Amino acid sequence: MSARSLLALLAAAGLGLFATPAAAGSFDCSVVYDEFDSLMNKNFLMKPESYVRVVKDRLSRADYNAKQKGKLLLRPARKGWGVAVVQTNRNTWGKFLYTYGGRRDTRGTPLLILRDVTLYGRVEDGSAQRVTREIRVIATQRVDLDKGLAGEGPEADIWFRNVDGKTVTVEAVNGAKLSFPMESLCK
Repeated sequence: MSARSLLALLAAAGLGLFATPAAAGSFDCSVVYDEFDSLMNKNFLMKPESYVRVVKDRLSRADYNAKQKGKLLLRPARKGWGVAVVQTNRNTWGKFLYTYGGRRDTRGTPLLILRDVTLYGRVEDGSAQRVTREIRVIATQRVDLDKGLAGEGPEADIWFRNVDGKTVTVEAVNGAKLSFPMESLCK
């Protein structure tokens, strides 16, 4: 039995000996179709590293393919997508799916597709939820997630960086924070 399961069992039995997060051990994963929709609640969004291993603030495409791809429980239409948790530089919390698309132009510029960018004005009670369906970003562009737009400047939260023509990364910029979950809550 894992430590997380044992703590959840003790908490459920009313033994109050341990403080357990209000999320990880209490989910019935047998009914979950998609972790992105079902399990990423406010506690997880604010502190994902308390629940699973995460990579902070920067992830290369190669690391995504080796360490995150296929690890999370996602519905069939989302298979192959990555998941990121974000705190923007305007202090809004949220999550998004991402994948790498084909080339956007004749020069072969890599394309990053962000989908279902979900931000909460107040993550504590889920108020002012905003969802941007899709943002397409070419390498070297930045994205202001609060506005749902690609663009430069101090408002940008993430940068799709082309490091050397072969290596691309998704990076937090301008004080924003990113967390990339590397394992399922339903392991």
